[in-house]
Amino acid sequence: MTTTVASALDVTLPLSRNTPTVDTSGHSVDSYASVGTIKANVIKPSASVLQQYAGIIGSQRAVVLRVMNSTDIRQTDHLTYDGVVWTIQERLDASSYSVTQHFLMTVIV
Repeated sequence: MTTTVASALDVTLPLSRNTPTVDTSGHSVDSYASVGTIKANVIKPSASVLQQYAGIIGSQRAVVLRVMNSTDIRQTDHLTYDGVVWTIQERLDASSYSVTQHFLMTVIV
């Protein structure tokens, strides 16, 4: 079953993760570095997801990202999709019996 689900992930996306650095003034500065690519599905969010996460989404474009449970993806990671950089906002499900996990991601403005 896992192989069947994995083969249905139809988009390969570059993944970047924040590795904070310190500038010359001693301030922490975000610095995103590539950590590879992931296989995923990008899905239009349901009305209930849009309503539940309205405070996070605001007026931004939002989509749901489906990846395998074994995929190392974290809140604030960046992905490039459709020529735009997106950020992972929230994990939408936490089912131990599912072979995939879903995340809300929004466009970085």
